[in-house]
Amino acid sequence: MKGKWLTCLKGCLSKPEDLGTGSVGLTLIRMSLPAVGMMLLNTLFFMVDTIFVSWLGELSTAAVSLTFPVNMVLFSLLEGIVGGITALVGQNLGRGDSATARKIALSGLALGYFLSLMMTPMLFPDISAVVINQLGASGNADILKISYAYNMWLPLTAPLITYMYVSNCIFRCRGDMVTPLICMAIANLVNGVLDPIFIFVLDQGVGGAAAATFVGRVFAMAWLHRKMRRSDLSIPLLPPFQSGLLKYWKPIALIGFPLTLSVGSIAFGFGVVNRILASFGHHAVAAWMLSIRVEDFYFTVSMGVSSALTPFLAFNYGRRDLRRMMEGIRSAMWIAGVMMLTAGFFIFVFPHVLLGLFRPSERVMDLAVRSIRVSLLACPAVILQIMLSSAFVATGYSLFGTMAQLMRSVLGRIPTAYFFAWWLGERGIWWFQPVSWVLGAGVAWACFVHMMRKIRKDFSLP
Repeated sequence: MKGKWLTCLKGCLSKPEDLGTGSVGLTLIRMSLPAVGMMLLNTLFFMVDTIFVSWLGELSTAAVSLTFPVNMVLFSLLEGIVGGITALVGQNLGRGDSATARKIALSGLALGYFLSLMMTPMLFPDISAVVINQLGASGNADILKISYAYNMWLPLTAPLITYMYVSNCIFRCRGDMVTPLICMAIANLVNGVLDPIFIFVLDQGVGGAAAATFVGRVFAMAWLHRKMRRSDLSIPLLPPFQSGLLKYWKPIALIGFPLTLSVGSIAFGFGVVNRILASFGHHAVAAWMLSIRVEDFYFTVSMGVSSALTPFLAFNYGRRDLRRMMEGIRSAMWIAGVMMLTAGFFIFVFPHVLLGLFRPSERVMDLAVRSIRVSLLACPAVILQIMLSSAFVATGYSLFGTMAQLMRSVLGRIPTAYFFAWWLGERGIWWFQPVSWVLGAGVAWACFVHMMRKIRKDFSLP
């Protein structure tokens, strides 16, 4: 058994995976391990910021929490673009057409840069104040000031994040999950070293956390660009403006826009929940923020397996290999289940250990623990919805994923949050989380059954 695990680990670190042949289970395990590692590092990236910010007080923690939906706008746009690129590049690689795959990647990078300009208004404090007020600041001058110090760095960081997202997507489509892992490790290392220096030594507060994030992204992007130059699907920092650069914006958007709506619905739902929690006080908002950071370590496992599953499914969809696709989905669910149950057990039993890093007040600690333990009950629904969402993106049926996500993040989350807030107050509102996950998973399963009927029909045609 030990020898098999060592062989698997060496396979993870040696060379890109062959997505079309070999054992499906072992291929996905070798892809999932570094992918989960990358996702955990991404979670750690934001958690480190939150830990140091929380040491500044509950007001700073609440202010950064209110900026989360703003950041989610950028990430929702990029997730949509990367989803479209992953599906189209993966399918073309499955057909053996690397030239078209590279053109799609270049076009997607240009689209990402264009959409990242939407963050520019956050440079202006008055506009930032209007947005944060709508998200629950309620005119609190201190919160508005702190939020702006964090928000103003977003337009500067957006192009760096765009290049990293698209480049890492290309490596994943080639079966290389290690390069994105190393890239995220570099960003984490730099950010972790600079956070305390900028926040406390230079006395920059919350703005120092955002500045450290920016510098960490610069170092990671520089390393990634150097690595990308040696790839057969190499894309430059600035794609040359030439005929056909915009050609693939539409097909990328057709797949990616529903995915953007999915992620955007999370931001919207998060913002509404913030407003509901704000009615109990900023301590409830702070507790929600801290619980989300801890829960991310749990849910991120499923997201990591999903990020490995998507290019695998896209590649084999291009090859019209339905048997291999279905085996991949089943294997991914088993892998995610084992890893999530292991991580979830320790988080459920010992949530105080991780929460203690944030130095919360007794009241915030109590609410955060309740939120975490209730959320972990949604494990089966989380796995089902996230894995099926990978299938929707890989095959171009991303609208189905949007329907499931809208049910979870908006149609299910908001009414149940209001209901449990009214019925059980600040100590029981957290039940909206597992209930909304179950509703979203139900919609995802119904859409998946419908999608498989269509795919089987399409594959049966000559």
